[in-house]
Amino acid sequence: MSNFWQRTFTGIVFVVAIIGGVWWHSYAYLLIFSTVVLLGMLEFRELVRARPVSAHSGWALTLGAFWYLTSFFVLSGAISAKWLMFIVPLIMGVFITELFRKSNTPLLNIACTLIIPFYVALPFSFLHFLVFKTGMYDFRLLLGFFLLIWANDSGAYLVGVTMGRTKLFERISPKKSWEGAIGGFLATIIIAFIIPHYIDRLSLINWLVIGVIVSVMGTFGDLVESMLKRSVNMKDSGSLLPGHGGVLDRFDAVIFAAPMVCGYLVLIRFFF
Repeated sequence: MSNFWQRTFTGIVFVVAIIGGVWWHSYAYLLIFSTVVLLGMLEFRELVRARPVSAHSGWALTLGAFWYLTSFFVLSGAISAKWLMFIVPLIMGVFITELFRKSNTPLLNIACTLIIPFYVALPFSFLHFLVFKTGMYDFRLLLGFFLLIWANDSGAYLVGVTMGRTKLFERISPKKSWEGAIGGFLATIIIAFIIPHYIDRLSLINWLVIGVIVSVMGTFGDLVESMLKRSVNMKDSGSLLPGHGGVLDRFDAVIFAAPMVCGYLVLIRFFF
C-alpha cells in the first residue's frame, strides 16, 4: 500500500474513532484522550531517553495522569478545584526522589521528567475547557476545533506534496513548504466559514479567528515537534499510526493550538 493510501485509511479510521467517541459520551471522550495522553507521554519519554539523562518515568506519568484526569472532573463539576493543588506536592516529589538516585545529572533528570507531562498532558487538558465551556458536556465545540485541525493538516499535506517548492523551515523540516502552509491555511479558513452553519456555538467571526489560530499554531506545533525529533535523530515519535508515525506526530498541532484557542475564548468572554 502506498504511503498516501495508507495515510488516508489510517486517517479515516482515526477520524471516525474520535468523532464517535466524543459524540457518544463524556466518559468515552475521556477514555479516548486519556489513552492519547498516556501514549503521547510514553513516546515523549523515548525522545528523552535518546539523550544521556535519566528521567523518572513513574513520576512523569503520575503527574500527567493526575493533572489530566483531575482537570476533567473539576471542569465537569464532579469535584472541587482544590484538588488541583495536589499537583505541587507531586512536583516536589520529583525533586525529593532525585536526592536518592545518585545520578550525576540531577538537574537534567528533573527537567526531563517534568517536561513530559508539561508538553503532553497539560496542553491536552485544555480540550476539557472546550467540551465543558457551558458547564455541561457538549462535544460540538471540540468537533469544530478538530475539523479545523484536520483541514489544516490535510490541506498542508496535499498542497505540499503536489505544489511544494519553497522551503518553510529547511533547517528543521526540509519537506515542509510555504505552499503547503498556505494550502493548509486556506483549507482551514474555508472550513471555518462552513462550521457556523452546522455548529452554532460561536459566531462566524469567532470561528474565523479560531481558524487562523489553529492554522498558525498548528504549523508551529508541527515544526517544534520536528525540532525535538531532529535533536535526537528520530524520524517519527512512534509507529502506532501507519502513514502518520506516532501519536505525537498526529497531535502535534493540537498541543500548540488548543491552549491558544482556549485563551482566545476566555478573552472574548471577558471583554465582550
